[in-house]
Amino acid sequence: MTVTLLISLVLGAGLLGLALRTEERRCAAPVLPPLPSPIAQATATVLLPVRDEEYNVGACLDGLLAQTAAPLVRVIDDGSTDATAALVAERAAAEPRLTLLSAGPLADGWPGKLHALWVGSRPPHLIDTPWLLLTDADTRHQPELLARALAAAAERGLDAVSVAGHQEARGLGENLLIPPVFAFLDTLLGDWHAAAAGTGPAVANGQFFLVRWKLWQEAGGFATLRTEPIDDVPMARRLRAQGGRTGFFRAPDLLRVRMYRGWKEACRGWRRNLGALFAAAPAIALATFAVLLLPPLALLAELLTGHPVEAALLWSAGASASALFRAGGNHRAAWGLLYPLDALALAAVLALGIHDRRRGGRMTWKGRVVRI
Repeated sequence: MTVTLLISLVLGAGLLGLALRTEERRCAAPVLPPLPSPIAQATATVLLPVRDEEYNVGACLDGLLAQTAAPLVRVIDDGSTDATAALVAERAAAEPRLTLLSAGPLADGWPGKLHALWVGSRPPHLIDTPWLLLTDADTRHQPELLARALAAAAERGLDAVSVAGHQEARGLGENLLIPPVFAFLDTLLGDWHAAAAGTGPAVANGQFFLVRWKLWQEAGGFATLRTEPIDDVPMARRLRAQGGRTGFFRAPDLLRVRMYRGWKEACRGWRRNLGALFAAAPAIALATFAVLLLPPLALLAELLTGHPVEAALLWSAGASASALFRAGGNHRAAWGLLYPLDALALAAVLALGIHDRRRGGRMTWKGRVVRI
């Protein structure tokens, strides 16, 4: 056996092993409890911050207002320049559980989303339900999601329940990056049982974050997050520091999200998110770069040195691993044929995000300059 063949076998087996292990853990992830009987109603208030979401807000409200748990829904408009506020106002006129608020001028030093959440939860707009649900306009909730999340909190003694849903990807640009990002995050998460029980790392997803309102107030509320580039994971950490138990569940059948539209938007969004998550974790970042870059570099070297069989073997293993990662995330496995372009794209976005974060970079998002 030649050294080149051995390298292909070792790297290929490593990629396939990682994909199989991630898929095994995904399949073993605990599910939210079934619908309780009777269903507790009006025990939660939804805070939905929006800015220029006229194409999303209607479908999002459809899902929220159809919840079997019948929450109050509070939309906080953060200076939209399109028809978002008008659409919500028209809906609110016929729906007593729906309220539209204005976030008002953005206070100095606040990110727009957090400022809107802060405005929507403080006097005179008091929260008078025991639970608070934070979500985004690009989410689509199945009717039983909130009731089952509340049941999970009761069953496991949790003070917060967050959910990972199905992340939609359409077209070449989105499929190049979005499925690998979530495969990467699922691989790092590891044991879903520990995440659901609240004994694993403090993990959360701002697309669905159900929290006990009194505990979040005791932890300092939204003002404590105003300097954070992202809000969900720091929020979970603060709840843990306050003595709370936070659980994280996988529920792709109950929540669907299309976070970004097209390559440019996905690249910019994940550049910011990944930089915020991993700039302060150099060991994880280096290990990730090794997994993403070593096989493509070996593949290139084999092609340049006249080893097409070994190159084909390594590419086949990488494409198979990519397909398995994608299938496990409910994405089309055929996009795995993009390998190693998807791995290189993820590595580039992660590297740029870490660089941006360390130098204190900024970017424009929905007409505002935000810190990366």
